[in-house]
Amino acid sequence: MIRSRTPLLLTALGLLLAAPAAAQPAPMPVKVSSRTCGAYTLALRENGFGEPADRVTITRGATSYATVEDTMVSVDWCRDVTGDGVPEVLLAGFSGGAHCCFTHTLYSLTSPPRRLLTAFSAHSDTLEARQLDGRGPLELVGADWRFAYGYGMSFAESAPLPTVYSFLNGQYVENTRAFPGFMQTYARHMNADPFSGGVLVEYATRTVTQGSASADTWAAAQPAPFRAWLANYGPDVRQDLSDFGLRDWPTRAGLDADAVRSGIGGAFTAPGTRAYLAVTVGAGRDPVATLRLFQPRGAAITAGPALLTVPVTRDAYGEPTLTVWPAATVRRAGGRDDTLLRDARSGSVRYAAYRVGSAALTELRDDPLAVTAALLSDLSSVAGHVASQYRDVTRTAAQTAEVQRRIDAAVTRARPWLGTRRGPTDFPLGRLGNFTFGSVTLTQDSPAQAQAVITTTVGFTDDRTDSEYVSGERHTLTVNLDRAATGWQVTDWTLKPRTGELYED
Repeated sequence: MIRSRTPLLLTALGLLLAAPAAAQPAPMPVKVSSRTCGAYTLALRENGFGEPADRVTITRGATSYATVEDTMVSVDWCRDVTGDGVPEVLLAGFSGGAHCCFTHTLYSLTSPPRRLLTAFSAHSDTLEARQLDGRGPLELVGADWRFAYGYGMSFAESAPLPTVYSFLNGQYVENTRAFPGFMQTYARHMNADPFSGGVLVEYATRTVTQGSASADTWAAAQPAPFRAWLANYGPDVRQDLSDFGLRDWPTRAGLDADAVRSGIGGAFTAPGTRAYLAVTVGAGRDPVATLRLFQPRGAAITAGPALLTVPVTRDAYGEPTLTVWPAATVRRAGGRDDTLLRDARSGSVRYAAYRVGSAALTELRDDPLAVTAALLSDLSSVAGHVASQYRDVTRTAAQTAEVQRRIDAAVTRARPWLGTRRGPTDFPLGRLGNFTFGSVTLTQDSPAQAQAVITTTVGFTDDRTDSEYVSGERHTLTVNLDRAATGWQVTDWTLKPRTGELYED
């Protein structure tokens, strides 16, 4: 019976293979339209969420000058925002996610057109042109969604901070900190009917415009559960805000506007003097990432010399992957800030403490922050290697053995720290699969004694673990240190669960 059916099956297969092309699904139609802006035509080819990608092209005659492509595209507006009599056009690309993501590109329609801004707008669908300082070119107002889904919030509870782009030296750059009054008005409006996102926006705005002490005083007067929630996450919020309004300082200092950058802000050279410590990768195939300090000089921003240069690795899409970046700003007793750099060049995570100068980067050695960084490094390294064994990849027996060897080595390196740990005796290093930290505060920083308080997330693997993303709970890590004859050393460290979630279990 099987043999008698085989020819019929082959005949049917042949008929399917011979089916005419017309039987295949027809491609979705492409909508073609155009509009004019100044001396140029904006040509749109739209295909909804189908293929090919939508695109909008700036053309004049037979020449195409610039194109934006994405899942969906649009022309937001055409108007003169710089005040030079030449219109600008704002083009938008939308990736097609549930809320995200929009990217906006602004061109001045000169001859030829000149790109003035590319802004990643995340969940916000446009930039609004407004006159905020009463003179000159219009500002562009967007949104900063850094807190979306953050600190236990759902997206529906999240809210953005405002972003203001100013026209400076021939291009639009982020300049939000120059408009504190606008920020405060925005925050009051956002929090007029208090909800978690609005409360966070007002707390963050007070932190940026009035200082952390003022923000904490305001937070302490808020009703439950917001009061406890802000107390819980306040240190993390302040750290996460350190680069607010500073990310375009490299651009203002003359670096490529498309350069990848990651940095933190702080008073690195003198108390009360804000600077931006950032690692940047130039556009194109730049083989190195460079760490520099960016500082204000009057109305200008200047870039210091290279403090550190490291090779760049790239992902499967050719995008640069940073292996070293500034992780935390740490205030010292004199009011100056030091930093912790995260270094993963070796395959294990290492944190090192540095003193940052305008032209030099000096690693701290015999220093309480350096010793604290060593503890953070060893625990982070264990967690990274333990979690890696659950990565969804196929390994040979030799590769599996190498993963275990690295776990064993990291555990051996970290085990001496358990001798100074205080608290419950059970702390199984071999199952530590999540150890991350959000902020580092030196609550005591004297010549003989120091105390570091760190907000951490700690999680352990168990028999049900099936992912490298090991869940964890928030803790306060308190590290006490003394200066002995041989140098700084940890006297004890403790982990205490933090309270103050929006939704307690």
